[in-house]
Amino acid sequence: MRALQSAVLLLVLMIGAGCGAVGSLTPAEGHLSKGKDHLEAGRVREAIAELEAAVEADPSSVKALFQLGNAYFQQGSLEKAAQSFQQVLALDPENIDAHSNLGVVYYQQRRMDKAIGQFEKARDLRPEDAEVRYNLASSYIKSDLLDEAEAELEKAKELDSEMPLVWYGLGTLYALQNRKAEAINAFEHFLKLGSDDIRAISVAEKQLESLKGE
Repeated sequence: MRALQSAVLLLVLMIGAGCGAVGSLTPAEGHLSKGKDHLEAGRVREAIAELEAAVEADPSSVKALFQLGNAYFQQGSLEKAAQSFQQVLALDPENIDAHSNLGVVYYQQRRMDKAIGQFEKARDLRPEDAEVRYNLASSYIKSDLLDEAEAELEKAKELDSEMPLVWYGLGTLYALQNRKAEAINAFEHFLKLGSDDIRAISVAEKQLESLKGE
């Protein structure tokens, strides 16, 4: 059953807000707007070039730094992504999305204590956010803090029972706790709700096959 722990690697990256109306943009905002368009279209290198230009034009732009962190993350440049999110937090210490995304970066770097710290800060700042609680629960599971993970997932389910990944996380947790019937129910509910994450669907289907075959 412990092999299921690797299934909870599907964290939610916060995207962030827009940058204003076209036609009234400063040079920094213009680069930011183009960078976001490139990022949404999957043109990561072009996005990074525009967002770096936006930061150069306005080093205090929280929005540009935040989106640059997202672009670096998509490129796989985790240390640069972490630095961008840290710069956001230096300017805006209560930026919940930056805390959350920095937690995702630390999670991918397997720096679990730091990931948990960032997700806990995000949760404390926005306790009604089911996605933040799911991310925190995933880090708790990776750290074998299963009771803490269950508390966060149950609260996330209370906040948003239609969020597929909450049920995915519960299925993984229950399987780790040898609660087979509950794990089957959670994974089946996850698949019923549907998900855009092909990997999560594949993992859930394989776990169901394994659980039902025991």
